[in-house]
Amino acid sequence: MMMKNGSSTSEKALNVFLWFIVISMMVSLILTTKTALTAATAKAAGAAWFLDLEIVAGLLIVMLPKFLAIKLKVYLPPLLYGLFLMFIYGAIYLGTIYHFYSIPYWDKGLHLISGALLAGFALSAFGGLIPDEGIKHVPPFFISMYATAFAVFCGVLWEFYEFTCDSFGMNLQRYMKNGHLLLGRAALMDTMGDLFADFFGALIFAVIAYFKLRKDSRWIEKFFFHRNL
Repeated sequence: MMMKNGSSTSEKALNVFLWFIVISMMVSLILTTKTALTAATAKAAGAAWFLDLEIVAGLLIVMLPKFLAIKLKVYLPPLLYGLFLMFIYGAIYLGTIYHFYSIPYWDKGLHLISGALLAGFALSAFGGLIPDEGIKHVPPFFISMYATAFAVFCGVLWEFYEFTCDSFGMNLQRYMKNGHLLLGRAALMDTMGDLFADFFGALIFAVIAYFKLRKDSRWIEKFFFHRNL
């Protein structure tokens, strides 16, 4: 759907947030490059160059939706893009580069955001695939349930990925602590906590969508595609 001319307040605020992320990443890129060039050992230099690579990847990822929206002339919902920026900034930049994952429940907060983001993506895909007149004939409860189920399913796939990586000696599912294997319920806490966070994040978005759809059956078209109906 073609983009409207002009920008709403939310879109302007989102652009400010985007520039904040880009500038902060660029500053970190410069500082990390300086560290790599002046490192005393090859190991320290290699670690710094690897951080540089992660920062560049983060920059490309945060800019990609904006670039595609402009290139393809489609509307990019500010709320969804805002959640996307928060997730990438929190996960790749703060989480990985500055080790914010050591902060209690930082990871769970990111899973809440990703759950809401995936539920929003599910609704956007639903609106893009179902004919305009067909959406109003689908019960809001079913649409909300579908969005929640889609987000949780993606969360399960992510846990499959972490489990696979852990089979090669990693500890993404936190089944080890200080080099010792966790047992029983303690070994399940990280995975189940992530899935609960995915579920509640998706549920919050889905409940909001449910009441919006009850009030206006064409809310998906307006919110995700900026159609004036």
